[in-house]
Amino acid sequence: MVMPNGQQVVIVQNPQQNGLINASYICSGIGLLIMGIILGPIGFVLGLIAFNNGDKRGTGAMIFGGIVTVLSIIIAIFIFQSGTI
Repeated sequence: MVMPNGQQVVIVQNPQQNGLINASYICSGIGLLIMGIILGPIGFVLGLIAFNNGDKRGTGAMIFGGIVTVLSIIIAIFIFQSGTI
């Protein structure tokens, strides 16, 4: 961008973390079906990394990963208490 007085101005933005956000949602989504105790925290951490890199969408990814983790733990508790395994 060139200003009227001839000076050049560079606008620097934090790049979006599309890869991290997508990986977070994919890990958490698969975690809803299988291995949520493992994939939920991975999705949470990927969302946290994206958030710390300046992408505000990481908040939603962290929430989704946390919910998957908690649901997986609750389901595992019910399964072990019922004695089916």
